Amino acid sequence: MSDDGAWLRRYSIVVAFCALLVLIAGAIVTSLERPISPVPSAPTTPAAIAFESWHRLGAVFVAVLIAGLAVWLARASKDNQLRQTGWLVLSIFVVEALLGTALGSLSPLTDILHALLGQISFAAIALVTVFTSKRWQRGPHVIEDSWRPPLRKLAIFLPAIVILQIILGAAFRYRAASVIWHILNAMIVLLSILIVCVFLVRQFPEHPSLRPSAIALGGIAGVQVMLGFTTFLMLLLFPESIPAVIIVSVVHVATGALTLAATVSLAAEIRRNVVDVRSLTGQ
Repeated sequence: MSDDGAWLRRYSIVVAFCALLVLIAGAIVTSLERPISPVPSAPTTPAAIAFESWHRLGAVFVAVLIAGLAVWLARASKDNQLRQTGWLVLSIFVVEALLGTALGSLSPLTDILHALLGQISFAAIALVTVFTSKRWQRGPHVIEDSWRPPLRKLAIFLPAIVILQIILGAAFRYRAASVIWHILNAMIVLLSILIVCVFLVRQFPEHPSLRPSAIALGGIAGVQVMLGFTTFLMLLLFPESIPAVIIVSVVHVATGALTLAATVSLAAEIRRNVVDVRSLTGQ
């Protein structure tokens, strides 16, 4: 990787880190206001107002960083997929920002979409860090897959159910749905991720991309589910307004963003490195 490519990767990591901080600030605002407002509304407590200000200022700063990332990719990268990803990240973040200006003024759906796009934009930025890594630049390490269902299709399925899980979690946080749906889908998500990750680690133990990506996703998903159940139990036992409940809830949201990013990253590695044998033979 050239020096310019190395700096591009470092810059993308900084952008991803800042985007995660903005997402955490937004989760703090929601957690502070949830015990007070029966429906989504503008922040009312001093702490929530302060974090909301940091959330909005941070969003503006991240928007500038993402615009810089998109321009850098467009000018420096020869990879058309990478250039398109940069502009896609910027587009998603702009839509998310527009929804953020309308928080609480339309309906819970606005807030849910805002939360969802925040997680998706972070995952897309994380994908840029994967595309600019030395491992990705070295090229694919192709393997043949005869599993059913094919790994390439599971690479689409996993991010889809994680996104559904994020939607159900946001719906609960904004009082638009019961938590039971979030809990039930969490079991499906965890089981699906573990099956795919264990298979990849056992079947391709020497693969330079799939194995570390699978281990990372399995670990993050396991932590995320434990945080989810811890949050649920604390909500049953303690008031929502105590600091411990707020902290665990916010960490749960942040780890959810990391889970989606890790899932999307593994999906990209699978789509790049795995060839479906039966599709090649016409079976």
